[in-house]
Amino acid sequence: MANRDNPHGFRPLMRSLSGGPGAATMGAHKLVGYGTALFIHDCITRVASGLKYTQAISAAITPGTTVIAGVNLIHGAASTATDHIIVPAAGYQVFEAQDNKDTDGIGVADVNKNFNVELNAGSAITKISGHEIDESTLNTTNTLDAKLVGIFRSPDNLIDASGWVRGECIFNRVQFSDQTTAV
Repeated sequence: MANRDNPHGFRPLMRSLSGGPGAATMGAHKLVGYGTALFIHDCITRVASGLKYTQAISAAITPGTTVIAGVNLIHGAASTATDHIIVPAAGYQVFEAQDNKDTDGIGVADVNKNFNVELNAGSAITKISGHEIDESTLNTTNTLDAKLVGIFRSPDNLIDASGWVRGECIFNRVQFSDQTTAV
């Protein structure tokens, strides 16, 4: 049976490559002026003009360019000030996401390659993200958003040309690590 097309963003697996437990969560908020909804498991970035003691966030990411802060865990309606919980992308935190089936599906030969995030819209019904692994960008280039570190182990995740394979990944350039540009 082929894999199902079920985009669900970047789901935190709550473990790290270092073998330790996953990252703690942290508070954040979305500004009322941000006219796009934030969905559960959307990749997010920090923005400069926060109004609270927590970080201001948005999903206004340019793949391959914008540094990623983490993954959102709470839905926030468009043009509404909302509070959020995020899992920071720093510390080699592992996330699970589906490939977008641009070519032939991710496979074992693609493990350790880098890729950009594809920013599809989330579902207004389930409030779940539509972000996926942009399979067509898989490459060794170190400036891409994330790295595929494994294939997600599950009986319903087939590694074949049918696509929509779920992979385990870490983010390459993250905002909560050393040597990144300040906001």
